[in-house]
Amino acid sequence: MALTAVRLLDDEALERSSVVANNAMNRERGLDGVNSYARDLGLHPLDRLRPRLAEHGAAAWLDLCCGQGRALVEAAGQAPDGLEIVGVDLVGHFDQRAYALNGGLTLVTASIAQWQPDRAFDLITCVHGLHYVGDKLGVLARALTWLSPGGTFAAHLDLASIRLADGAPAARLVRRLLREAGVAYDARRRIVTRTGPTVLDLPLEYAGADDQAGPNYTGQPAVDSYYRPLRTGTRPDPVPVPRRSVVVDDQGVRVGHGTWTFEADWDELSSAALSRIVFTPADVDHLELDIDVTWGEFTTVSSDADGFTEAVAEFARRWGRPAPDLTTLDPADGHIVVWQRPDE
Repeated sequence: MALTAVRLLDDEALERSSVVANNAMNRERGLDGVNSYARDLGLHPLDRLRPRLAEHGAAAWLDLCCGQGRALVEAAGQAPDGLEIVGVDLVGHFDQRAYALNGGLTLVTASIAQWQPDRAFDLITCVHGLHYVGDKLGVLARALTWLSPGGTFAAHLDLASIRLADGAPAARLVRRLLREAGVAYDARRRIVTRTGPTVLDLPLEYAGADDQAGPNYTGQPAVDSYYRPLRTGTRPDPVPVPRRSVVVDDQGVRVGHGTWTFEADWDELSSAALSRIVFTPADVDHLELDIDVTWGEFTTVSSDADGFTEAVAEFARRWGRPAPDLTTLDPADGHIVVWQRPDE
């Protein structure tokens, strides 16, 4: 398929399309049962959130392209105290039962290509919604930054609907790029997943969408998305990616990045270890500090983060060891522990 044979729409025109505004994919889907989130995603949202609620007393679930919000209304009726649920949909024809609930559920009428939350979420889902989005990869990249540390992202993504600007299929390319970025893709279920936030910088620039692509694997009319390959993963005139920062003090560890913060007290920390990563073809040569916590999660901080050298030195000081010379570390050294719990 050549680019000249396809009428590409920008986001404004696409959102006026009857294929997008009137799709029926997520209007009646409930929380449980045959036509449900639990069945389509392969995970039950409340089961995924209950451990976080039990441990922290609070949790948050964001559902993009929520349709009527029927599943969210059902979840809000079953949810323990402390669970906040937010649903976002372009059309906004929401289940009327939502307005009788006493808090815990917020439904927003907005384009997910433009909407921006003011908090992080422990679970983000998008059930068959990306089929009707133009810049699917752009929305994916934005949503992945909204996860809390250890949070879960799960969304349907049909890679067959992603093409290069000349019409060539981009499924294999995108699947490889996602894998290299630490984002998993289940080709059988067509579901993309990720645990914990990340910055997804793919070497692709959005060119527009085709709302006349016809039915996808669901049997419903869907939208194909077109991208121009870039020489690097940096988009033209990019908005600077927020730098990470890391602080190690008497309280514990705090890692900041954009809108989210990873925090762990000393009694929650398991270990901290350095490693040097070198990949000559991509001109990559940097140090990483992996910080593990007792409940099995971890966060990684690169050497360009503010406070990196000071954090390494403070870990080593508290462990009673000299800080390693960061200029002489070798990739062959593997992980160099700079701090570890006394009981491990």
